[in-house]
Order: sequence, then C-alpha cells, then structure tokens
Amino acid sequence: MAINLTVPQPIPAPTTPPQRGIKILRVGHSEAPSAERIIIYGRAGIGKTRLALSLTPRFGKIAYYAADNNSEYLTSISPEKHNRIILAVPQGDDPILAFTKFCMHDWKSTDPEIKTLIVDTYTKVAMDAIRHSANSGSITNEKHFVVGDPKNGGQTIPNRGDYLAIENLSKGFLDLLFTHQRDMNIIFLCHEDIKLVEGTEAVGGPAHPGRSMTEYLPAQFSTVIRLIRDKILLPKHSIPTDVVIAIADNDGKFIAKVRTQDETHPNPLGRVILDRDPSPYWEFYDKVNHVNKETTNG
Repeated sequence: MAINLTVPQPIPAPTTPPQRGIKILRVGHSEAPSAERIIIYGRAGIGKTRLALSLTPRFGKIAYYAADNNSEYLTSISPEKHNRIILAVPQGDDPILAFTKFCMHDWKSTDPEIKTLIVDTYTKVAMDAIRHSANSGSITNEKHFVVGDPKNGGQTIPNRGDYLAIENLSKGFLDLLFTHQRDMNIIFLCHEDIKLVEGTEAVGGPAHPGRSMTEYLPAQFSTVIRLIRDKILLPKHSIPTDVVIAIADNDGKFIAKVRTQDETHPNPLGRVILDRDPSPYWEFYDKVNHVNKETTNG
C-alpha cells in the first residue's frame, strides 16, 4: 500500500499565539512516554533500513516515509516483512510541504494498526529542504552562487542564511511531528557525518546540514543506535568475520545512547552483533527494556 504525499496548501498562521505555562508535579506522579523515539544512523549500505523494518510485533504496522531515492522499493528487506508497511512517497516540487503533511497526517485513519513512523532518511529530508530553500529563495534573500539555470537542471548553492534557516526549520519539523504523533513510535534513519568545529574536538553523529544539529537532533531521541562494520573473531571460527555491530554507547566521539534507569550494570545494548536478519536485536531490546509481552501482543 502506498500513499502519495501531494503538496498541500500552506498552513495558515494562527490568529492568536498559543498560551504557554508550566505544570508542576512530584517525581513519580507523571508517566513516562511509552512511545519510542529512536535514531539509527551509519554509513550507506550498512543496514539501517533492514534493522528499522525488522521490529517486533509491539511496534505494529509501519508508515514508512521513503525520502531516499528508490527507498520505496524496499529491496534490502525480505518480502515477508512487506505486509506491515504502508509507504508514504513524497510528491511535488516542495519537499518542505510534503514532509509537513507526513508529520500532520492522521495515520490511524489510514490504518488503525499503524503504531510506528519511520523516516528514511531524515538526512535526505533536510538536504532536500535546504536545496529547495536555495533554489526558490523562499527563506533568505542573501546572494547565492548559481551553477547553470536552476529551472533547467542547474543548482543554486546554499549560503549561510539557508543553513541557519534549515536548522530552525528542522527543529520545527521535530516539534510538529512529536506534537501531532505523540502516541506513535518515531524512528529516524540518518547517514553518518563528522563535524569539525574550530576549537573543539570532532563530533560524529547523524548527518544533517548545519553544525548545531549534529548534537541537537540526537538529544531529542531517547535511543540513538550507530551501525558500524568490523571484523570479529566469532566462536568456532578460526579467522575474523565481517559483521555489522549496533552501538548504543557514546564512545566520546560518536553519539550513541539508550536511556535506562539502571545505574548499576553496564549497558547490555552498548555493542551488539547483528544477525543478517536483525529481528533478534529488537527482541533483545524489548527484553532489556522490560517490555511486557502481554502489552507487546495487545
């Protein structure tokens, strides 16, 4: 099943600003959100899509935003996993409005069994948005360098104003998605990047245009998984084997984490070797996070 995300009309601004305040609670009197907020990132071809689409049954059906070129064909996963996936394919020439529609869509009206939204990749969403900003001049009036004719295949090079704008736009996407899809599990797939900032150490994390988003984006998610490829000497093997490893511990350079209330034991999800079918990873993930199987099947 596929849903074409045609470009909607711009959303009118509210006539009155929303009222904001504070809510004061004692610790233990507020329920932690049950919906998952997960980022999976790594280099191209490492297995991000396969891992994300191998979730346990408690994640329900999946609305899958196919931002990367050809990602809607799902060529990296077994056909047996296709039945739970509803494709959301962006259409039109305005990627900003297309992703806005995905964020605001009532997915329960599409299929009541949808419990998870996956964006593959959010890196592509952000890059498409900054290119659209530069080519259309819709966000900044600063001068751009132009290669060829943007209306006939040429490109306008994003400038400082575009990069600053896309950081704020991306933060707005997150607010919109988390507000409208509060009860949905949300999983972002991202490519990997290392940002070199003068006067500081290099920081690696999910790829996103702009310096500040490398740390801001993963800070909004409770679980950040980095996928790497390494050679490991496995039991009953005489030579090292090439494996994919899911990392959920920050090594001081690359961002990774899983939030837990256990302050005594090492993180069991810190470094996990993935099977070619990575479904067992999510079974272990649920076990570590004490997910009740009755809730899982409900």
